[in-house]
Amino acid sequence: MLTIRLSRHGRSKRPFYRIVLTEHTKPAKCGYREVLGSYDPLHHKLEANVGAVKERVSKGSQMSERVAKLLYKETNDKLFQKFFEMKDKKRLPKNADK
Repeated sequence: MLTIRLSRHGRSKRPFYRIVLTEHTKPAKCGYREVLGSYDPLHHKLEANVGAVKERVSKGSQMSERVAKLLYKETNDKLFQKFFEMKDKKRLPKNADK
């Protein structure tokens, strides 16, 4: 089964990630079939070929939760929302017990 996930590159404390299509049993760093985009977490930049990602998902590829969240934030497409759960942020205020 093919999976769309992140592959870490860069140097120490300067990461960037490639969005790659790979077999789910292989490591993400080697043996990937296609690079579908990139993500820079330091500058919060996502560059992805959304058309190619949608095409791969329609053919049956799975997607990691993190990639789905990044693409959903970028496009607000409901297709990506089915790969992760939206969680309610229920935080207690500080000193709630006092």
